[in-house]
Amino acid sequence: NDKSARRRLPMGLFSRLLGKAVAWNQATKGKRPLLSKRRADLSFGVHRFVMEEHVGARCVRVDVLSSDPTHIRDRMEKLAGEVIGECMPKLRCFVMLPAAPLPGPREQPPHLVNFGMLMRRRPAWCDGVWLGDECVDDVQIQTRFSAWLPSTGLREEGYDVFFSYRQGKVDSSVVEMLCDHLSGQSLGRDNRRVEVFWDRIRLEAGKMFDESFMEAMVKSAGVTPIVSLAALERMGGIDEKSPVDNVLLEWMLALEILEALGNERFFILPIMFGRIGSGVGEDPVSNLFAEGVIDRLPEVVPLTTAHRLREFLLKRGMAVSDRLGARTVRGVVQDLTKSMGLLAWDLVSRHGGGGCVGVSNDAGLYEQSCKSIMECIRRVARE
Repeated sequence: NDKSARRRLPMGLFSRLLGKAVAWNQATKGKRPLLSKRRADLSFGVHRFVMEEHVGARCVRVDVLSSDPTHIRDRMEKLAGEVIGECMPKLRCFVMLPAAPLPGPREQPPHLVNFGMLMRRRPAWCDGVWLGDECVDDVQIQTRFSAWLPSTGLREEGYDVFFSYRQGKVDSSVVEMLCDHLSGQSLGRDNRRVEVFWDRIRLEAGKMFDESFMEAMVKSAGVTPIVSLAALERMGGIDEKSPVDNVLLEWMLALEILEALGNERFFILPIMFGRIGSGVGEDPVSNLFAEGVIDRLPEVVPLTTAHRLREFLLKRGMAVSDRLGARTVRGVVQDLTKSMGLLAWDLVSRHGGGGCVGVSNDAGLYEQSCKSIMECIRRVARE
């Protein structure tokens, strides 16, 4: 009895979790909530779900009524973590999934799988995993839980947007947050999830790094380069004989694809950052163009980088523009920033605090960026 009591669903947990879910429903402009004491019909954006309190089973059941349940799962985990952190710090919470498809929407699953534990055992899937009284291999797991698994690795089908950025505290955080926000978006009549190329989750060990990301960009609907002061300052020392600069290589490839396909079939939407303010009274982000960094970039053709790009294009049977051999480092950046991009210094709140953390967590920056990226994706997809 003592053990059973310890596993009881704490009083007030469901109501607190429901309050946060309703607030997120409203923040994402979901449908009007239908609420009762132990049940709620909600949606995060276009992703609808029903959550119910099951006191006897010591759980909150969530039935996802969308083709992409990963966004609901991730967001509900975060909201539950917030509730626990605020008032129940000793409580443990985890996601359980049916081990096999349910015959009906109101059926109770005979066996549940701890999703977090299943994912931690991913390297051993090939050896077989016991789900209840059934041993399944990696192919069966991938098939059975395909809707719940994160979209990782390289995709033959391509991507809706490719993020090109230089590793750095702000640039990397911006891309991570954009990926998180875009995961809540959907496309098409079937509300499929947006497929993003982010090197941290896509590139696979044992494959040529540059070959993989160039192949991914060619299969993308468009590119969002993070053009920051920090990224450009690291291009200042490039000369004709410098080794391949992967960020410059990505930007040159983006311009080649745009020239070959045109604006109707490919987009470039840069997000531009100047200097990140750190002191009180400073602007959170300065105007990149006012910094003068673009004018200081080398007016030289990066021959090694251009040669690597030409080699890739010819290998794939793609056209090589006459401009490739004449593109200078400065010219590449100037051409890239001529695209109708997003100016972070106009989007970041002046009341949110300066520094890397303030910029990286600015709601206005991500809301407008995601809205613009989705508009570009839908325009190319002709939705």
